[in-house]
Amino acid sequence: MFHFLLPKGAPFFELLIKQNDILCAVASSLAELLRDHTLVDEPHRKISLLEEEADGIYLTLTRHLSQTFITPIDREDILHINKAQEEAINFMQNMANRLYIFEFDRIRFPMLQLGRTLNGMTVLVGSMLRGLSRKRDSHDSRAFRVLHEESEMLLSMGLVELHDLPNPTTTDLLDMHKWSQTYDRMELVIASVVDLAQAIEEAVLKNV
Repeated sequence: MFHFLLPKGAPFFELLIKQNDILCAVASSLAELLRDHTLVDEPHRKISLLEEEADGIYLTLTRHLSQTFITPIDREDILHINKAQEEAINFMQNMANRLYIFEFDRIRFPMLQLGRTLNGMTVLVGSMLRGLSRKRDSHDSRAFRVLHEESEMLLSMGLVELHDLPNPTTTDLLDMHKWSQTYDRMELVIASVVDLAQAIEEAVLKNV
């Protein structure tokens, strides 16, 4: 009779996918912010609202994990994916805040392309997560790695371009400092999405 006293199974995958939808929406808004830096208010506001919604899902998932006896996959995997998605969203919001504060007069091409690449990476992660929810391998891991390699190349290109000034002025040096911090933030964003993809891949290997 004891099993009747246990909490009913929580909708873990439903919540993880909803959290992932927010992650993709934040990445899309960040790419939008980079596409047109003159219209930063709306995407920045949207990212802040989405981050607040994501916080609620993160806490709900954490609470369900502490109250549910049976989970669809190992609770360590659910915890890792939940935490990785939350951290990726937080890093993206920090990136958006930095762009909003710095008010760049133009967006450098490597950073613009990084926004598009990041957007593509989050879409693939979403596909991987949905595959896991159906106990199937979406086979998007290779495509994700290609985009990851592209992001590393773009980060290197951006930093090289940034320091390729023969006689920088004081204004140039200030701009260089701002962009260096911004590239550092983007590197953290990329790393957090890679960690998320790895968390999902590990769960796929165990369950598919």
